[in-house]
Amino acid sequence: MTRYQPHPEPWIETSESHSLLAPDLIRVARSAYGMYLKVHSEQIQRPIGVVVSVGSDRGQLIFASQPILLPGERFVTFDEIESQMY
Repeated sequence: MTRYQPHPEPWIETSESHSLLAPDLIRVARSAYGMYLKVHSEQIQRPIGVVVSVGSDRGQLIFASQPILLPGERFVTFDEIESQMY
């Protein structure tokens, strides 16, 4: 079981692998949030963040509580997404 860290740093791996780099984490999280805004424009609820699956372009918005991360997942807080948007 992966233990949740309240404010994890974006993960940067220096070896050549299929891991996401920090800018890619932000890009995937921002894309997932942008899609949410397009689909649910009439009922916008602010998420606490996005869980990103490393090695894919998949992100899951989290609204209610702190997530329990599976191996290969990273959590990007909404504040980190928002700070990069403007």
